[in-house]
Parts: sequence; C-alpha cells; structure tokens
Amino acid sequence: MAATKHTCLYQNVQSQQLRDWFLEVLETYPELTDRRIFLRKINMKRSTMRAQPVANGRFFRRATRDYRIDFSSHLDVTEHVKIQQLPKEVVVGWFAHELGHVVDYLHRPSLGMISFGLGYALWSRYMRAAERRADQIAVNHGFGSEIIATKNYLMSHSTLPEHYKKRLEKYYLSADEIEGLILAWNEDREMPEIVEVE
Repeated sequence: MAATKHTCLYQNVQSQQLRDWFLEVLETYPELTDRRIFLRKINMKRSTMRAQPVANGRFFRRATRDYRIDFSSHLDVTEHVKIQQLPKEVVVGWFAHELGHVVDYLHRPSLGMISFGLGYALWSRYMRAAERRADQIAVNHGFGSEIIATKNYLMSHSTLPEHYKKRLEKYYLSADEIEGLILAWNEDREMPEIVEVE
C-alpha cells in the first residue's frame, strides 16, 4: 500500500517559520492526506485569512479537489496584524480554524461548493454557522487552546479597528463557547451541537 502524506505548496510565503507552523498544523488533519493544500500570501482588503477550493480542473471531483489558505499582505490589515510577528499559538489557532473550513468542504460536491459560497456571501446566519463549524472542527483536532489564544489576541489587540472586532463577535464563537466545546470534547470525545443564544 502506498504511503499517504500531506502535500503543502507555498506561494509568496518567504517565512520558513510560517511554512513550518502551517505544515505542523496540517499534519494533524488526517482527512487532508493526499490532498494538495496551498498556503498563499496575497493582497486581500476585507479579510486577514481565508480558505477556499482552488478553481481548476480538479475542482469538479471531490476526491481530487485542491484547497488554498490565503493570508493577507494588504497594508490596511498588516498595519494592525503582521502574521509572521504573532505568537505561535495565535498563528497555529488561525491555521487550525482555516483548515477546519477545508475539512467542512471535503464532502461538498462542486455545485454544493458554489451554493456554499453564495450562502456565505449573502446570508450572515449562513456565514456564522460556517465559521462556528470551522472552530468546532479545529477543537475536534486538538486546537482548542490555540483557537482561544487567537480569539483573545484579536479581541484585546488595541490597534485593530472596532468594526473588525465587532465582526469577530458576531460571526465567531466566543472564548467561553470554545471552552465549553473543549470540556465537552474532553468528557465525551464527541462534538456537541452549538445552540445559538439570541
């Protein structure tokens, strides 16, 4: 039987430290073995980091689809947060969250991915559910404390714009909710359903 491995390709990522941290996180996601995962630094205005399928000929087959994690080089973002200068646990938590999105995408057919993208872009409730699923998956892979470190860092980072912090509060799990997921996971080894409190 052929050995399985994680394949990571880097685009515009000069930092060996970031490459190493990303591969370290990727290797804890066994469902992503034999998948091509790209880590790419690009100019994004509205986001710091995002996960997407790669739009190429492999997109239409779930079994061979490639995925990409993009992180921003845009000045409006990096003047507040320079990824390579963040503490390791914060960056690892961020990578774990984004790879949680990739795991969430694995079962979706190509039309399902397109409808997912539309739902994410158009409906805030859909976006909230997707972001929370990604956190759940990251906790399930053992990154609960890193996800909390990421949330706490971003919420307490004084130079981040207030609208960015409000977006984090609206769409993502709070540190307390993540603590609850970690406790439930440690007790039952089963991820509980998240009940939204309005």
